[in-house]
Amino acid sequence: MAFSIEQSIPVPVRVQRLDVLGEGRAASAELVDAHWADGTSTRCVEKVFAPGWLTRVIYRFAFAAPFAYRSNRHAIHASFYRRRVVAGLLQREGSGVRVAKPLYVRFDRPRQAWVLAAEWVEGRGPIVQGNGSDEMSQLVGTMRQLEDRLVGWGMHGSGWQVSPRALVSTANLLLCDRPRLRLYDGMSSQIEQGRAGQDRGQAELTIIDLESGIPAVLVLRYLVLAWKQGSVFPFDDLDSELLLHCVPEVAGDLRQDVERLVSHTTAWKNTEIAPFRKPWRWASADRRALYREEMIGRWSLERTIDDATENRLASDKLSWLGFWIIGLLPILGRLFQKLMGSQRVRRQAGRLVLDSRFRRSVMRCHRDRATRRWKQQGRVSRHRPQSFLRFHLNSVLAACLSPAWHRFVTDGRVRGLRQRWAWAILTSRQHQARSARRLFRKTVRRWESRQWLGIDAGTQLRNEFDEPGVGVYARGMAKHLAIKTLSPAVSMLKLTGMAASLSGGSWWYAAAPFLILPALRTMVTLQSAWASRHDGTPHTQALVIGAIPTLGSLAFVIQMFNSHPAVSEFLLREAAGRVGRHLPIYGGPDSRTEHVFVNGMDWGIQMVRRFSPRRENLAAPMEVETSHRKAA
Repeated sequence: MAFSIEQSIPVPVRVQRLDVLGEGRAASAELVDAHWADGTSTRCVEKVFAPGWLTRVIYRFAFAAPFAYRSNRHAIHASFYRRRVVAGLLQREGSGVRVAKPLYVRFDRPRQAWVLAAEWVEGRGPIVQGNGSDEMSQLVGTMRQLEDRLVGWGMHGSGWQVSPRALVSTANLLLCDRPRLRLYDGMSSQIEQGRAGQDRGQAELTIIDLESGIPAVLVLRYLVLAWKQGSVFPFDDLDSELLLHCVPEVAGDLRQDVERLVSHTTAWKNTEIAPFRKPWRWASADRRALYREEMIGRWSLERTIDDATENRLASDKLSWLGFWIIGLLPILGRLFQKLMGSQRVRRQAGRLVLDSRFRRSVMRCHRDRATRRWKQQGRVSRHRPQSFLRFHLNSVLAACLSPAWHRFVTDGRVRGLRQRWAWAILTSRQHQARSARRLFRKTVRRWESRQWLGIDAGTQLRNEFDEPGVGVYARGMAKHLAIKTLSPAVSMLKLTGMAASLSGGSWWYAAAPFLILPALRTMVTLQSAWASRHDGTPHTQALVIGAIPTLGSLAFVIQMFNSHPAVSEFLLREAAGRVGRHLPIYGGPDSRTEHVFVNGMDWGIQMVRRFSPRRENLAAPMEVETSHRKAA
């Protein structure tokens, strides 16, 4: 069932999920078709707020409440109207910057989470810096102007979402290529994107994310703004007085959206305990009444209480206080609340204890639901039945392991395939070449889809990678990647060894695990050098670099730098970008971190090329073609 508390927001009667577009710290983005009561449908993106445990712990510590956008109806409606207000104000100022239009909010009962739906925007991130392309710098300039404008309107949380100092915030905006449109700077001025004397293509800027995932504690500016408002931790804060002062002459729908934004934001902040936010006001009568009303509504929405209990809690403050205290009990508190709050749950609990047939039916339904979920996640085989013992074993493994490791531990067929793959990757030259070629082409396609690489340049790279001279190095790369799959197990050995060493054992316990992967890479490199000894293929650099921890996986890539510079440079840039994407907190796709790592690798390549004693033999650097250059 899909519904919204706010009657002015339309809600679809049915939602059909098509694809998962991505996952962040606080939510996942899903492409869906929303079907309406009049028979029409809309393709849109739903942002499902189901954060991981770390995000929930951080939010719980900062505000003594569950993650707001998942559980608080006022918070999710504030996010809806925040987008509408920002979109209206930017359009009113003629900035040329769009905001992904919010469509509806609903509560997803199976996942017990609120959902915000917005229009589906087809766009891309900024192209990495290359010949004549500097979209990241242009985007950062635009974001600075937008940030100042939003903070000036009192919308501090929205300013944080487009702040360049939050290195991952560039992923909150998309560039949409449109004819005869330009990238605006948020101040009604145009930013030229072409080279001197040549008009390059234009792009329209769209903000697709205005909801924070964690408190904005990484930038001093927002900490100071929060402190001025009496809050230690800033999280999508709004200075309602400043916003209303900046838009006194606004009328019509935009004025109503501003008033609703202020109302929902105030109610949201007042329905959290938040001991670090204006603690002197928490015991006020109006705030206690709002908090009590919100908790009763949340319990009802989550079906923790039935209608009779809801009426009793609403009329009796002592009953509400006792019910709330029960929920504070660890582990079993939620179960006790359901038993006390719902007659249906009590009746089912009684049948579960007294009726063996009903108990077996409930357990079978529970096992079937969990098994279907595991199959959807790829944790268990779709063909193997779940016995009683196997089901409970899978329950424990599902709570401890990732889907891939869970499947590996429980599925003998997968283990056999992995063993045969590992043996083939170590012994079969054809399998090594085929695996390396498949991974290389997949990487090239990803760069082409992001427009970081032109079609012609991608074709040239594929052709060069298929040359016989690259074959020896390609097979070596495949074997090094196979060795890298042992990293999770080796990481556990490293932690165990350091713990043993710190507890009084030999220092060798801590050092030995760090030598496992370098030793294996050295063995592989020596085997490759011996197999190609008659070809005269050099392996000196690969042998030296392979012995270096972490960097050793790029041994054969660096070895190719002189003989096949285009392929080597491309793989080095991809490796740098991968580090930028997976860096905790500060990394991510289309983030400034990713671009900094790629540009830093470019700078290193240029330095090596400049001072290399064989630089006259090196080919020209690979050009990064943009869609505008291809069109020209």
